[in-house]
Amino acid sequence: MGLGLQNYLMFPLLGLASILQATVTSRITIAGVKPDLVLVIIIIWTLVFGGRSGVVWAFIGGIWLDIFSGGPFGSSSLSLMATAFIIGIGYNTLSRTNLLIPLFAAILGTIVFSFTYLGILTAVATIDPTQAVLPFWPTVENVVVPSTFYNTLLMLLFIPLMNRIPQPGISR
Repeated sequence: MGLGLQNYLMFPLLGLASILQATVTSRITIAGVKPDLVLVIIIIWTLVFGGRSGVVWAFIGGIWLDIFSGGPFGSSSLSLMATAFIIGIGYNTLSRTNLLIPLFAAILGTIVFSFTYLGILTAVATIDPTQAVLPFWPTVENVVVPSTFYNTLLMLLFIPLMNRIPQPGISR
């Protein structure tokens, strides 16, 4: 199994998406929430190339995110890896042609990522009393729900691009 061009492009793509997510996307917020570019890229990658590859790139994308964020190091990686693992269940050729699969993956992926990340932040705050604890329900209401809508909208925009990615094992 050789490395395709997409594997070589993924590392800088995740780095660029992380930089954009940490800087530029704060200017395009909806309801105070900015898009999760790296999360959407990981969901698309996992739907196209499968869970195993998705988890690897989720780890790398999470490291990129953690470099540019103020959160606990590794929290984005663990949250993205959990997301890729769950979304990997939906990996098959039908995900490329069925509009509902990527949209459902964006919803489920955002929820898995958000709750995993919140769980990690809560655990860190329990261990280190200097860390602030986020109130659960207000965070869900004001961050998770709007993020879910935003990421689903982004996925809707990216579906045509996702469907242009060559399927693994099929030469064109």
